[in-house]
Amino acid sequence: MPRWIERRGFTLCPPQHAGHFVRLSLMERVGLVGGMFNVREARARAENEGEAPQLLSGGRALSWRWLRDSEATRLLDERLGTLQTMGYTLVGSQMGTRGRWDWLYDLVHRRLAEPDAAPGRARSPGDALRDALSTLGLSPDEVLEGVAAVMGISVDALREPDARIARDTNPEQVAVLLPFLIRHERPEVRAVGRRWFACPRVLYQLPPDTIAGWLESDAEVARTLAPALDDEGPALLGPQRLLRLSRTAQPGAREAAERWASRLG
Repeated sequence: MPRWIERRGFTLCPPQHAGHFVRLSLMERVGLVGGMFNVREARARAENEGEAPQLLSGGRALSWRWLRDSEATRLLDERLGTLQTMGYTLVGSQMGTRGRWDWLYDLVHRRLAEPDAAPGRARSPGDALRDALSTLGLSPDEVLEGVAAVMGISVDALREPDARIARDTNPEQVAVLLPFLIRHERPEVRAVGRRWFACPRVLYQLPPDTIAGWLESDAEVARTLAPALDDEGPALLGPQRLLRLSRTAQPGAREAAERWASRLG
């Protein structure tokens, strides 16, 4: 008989209710036909401090149908983000069958917050990701393998993205990982980042404020995106952001924004 096993799980605690927890799990259906996934949300309680939370029920599946791995991962990310917005905090994560890159998934999902950063000066997730990986001395192929695992796609799909792949990937993860790719010290990795930025749909599925923030703060990303800004500036960002960027963007992008500002003004 088919059975469900937990591939990745997060335990969250709401504010001021230390004994009550939510368990959010990526589940895989194991049987004659594998590759079916869903996300389960269950409630748990720890009677005493330091005691492992005990499930109160089997939980509920968040999707009415079976999902592909990338779809289930995106659903997991979205629900986890919603719970964190509501004030829940991560108290630990476990992997049902730990994969080679699950630690990297955790780093990306937690936005790689820098605990020592001064208030209002948080380090960018891309910088923290680069530093975390650079200490391991990974080859370009290994770096791309890890990024593909986090995004829930194959390495071939990461190397040669198309509109369908871009549509199926999680925009929040793309927003964290693309600056990392485009600023990597190895040209093979930077080339993959440039292909993603040039891929139809990628930029349009990202929040305009995210793109504008890159153009203001990241010189390498600004140089990469300057041609797209020249061709599609109003569609990507809107007139008001272009007007602001004509004063605040990094070189290359600023000139493109100035040209649009003069046309729109």
